[in-house]
Amino acid sequence: MGRHQTIDRTRILDAASRVIETVGIGKLTIDAVAKEAEVSKGGVLYAYGTKDALIEAMVDRVNSEFDTLCATAIAENEGHPQIAALAHIEAYRKSDAKMGGRAAALMSSLVREPHYKAPIQDYYRDLMAKIDSTTPEGRRARLTVLAAEGLFWLRGLDLMNISENEWQEICTDLRLLLDDSEST
Repeated sequence: MGRHQTIDRTRILDAASRVIETVGIGKLTIDAVAKEAEVSKGGVLYAYGTKDALIEAMVDRVNSEFDTLCATAIAENEGHPQIAALAHIEAYRKSDAKMGGRAAALMSSLVREPHYKAPIQDYYRDLMAKIDSTTPEGRRARLTVLAAEGLFWLRGLDLMNISENEWQEICTDLRLLLDDSEST
């Protein structure tokens, strides 16, 4: 009797991420992921069923990583009057370039599909609803979040070379803008 083989879903997600990083999301195929993960095509399909399910799992993983960073920032800055904006900026500060690249590649490809676009829109609607834009402080918080978004996308899509030091400096500046809004 042979040993029952298990498919490591994390290994497959890691392989799919490497495929995107290497050749781009346009070349993400079940075959490419199987080759990168060193499993059979059937193994990838067994683990995820379809390419769409694999992509959904990748999006879920990026979102989960970001949510964890936000939760940490909230815990570290409890009581800050603009906690939603601050958590968003601090999560970006702590994200690495690879996470940004994966997120940007996935999101830029997926926003054209209505069933993927809706949850992304929901996320941003919920984030902006947590910021009181009827006050000068809230409007500044909204602008800092939008600036952080622009920075994230510029770096993630590799449209602007931003060193890690520069990334940290800009995030610090955004944090200072947000904190300054509370003292004015």
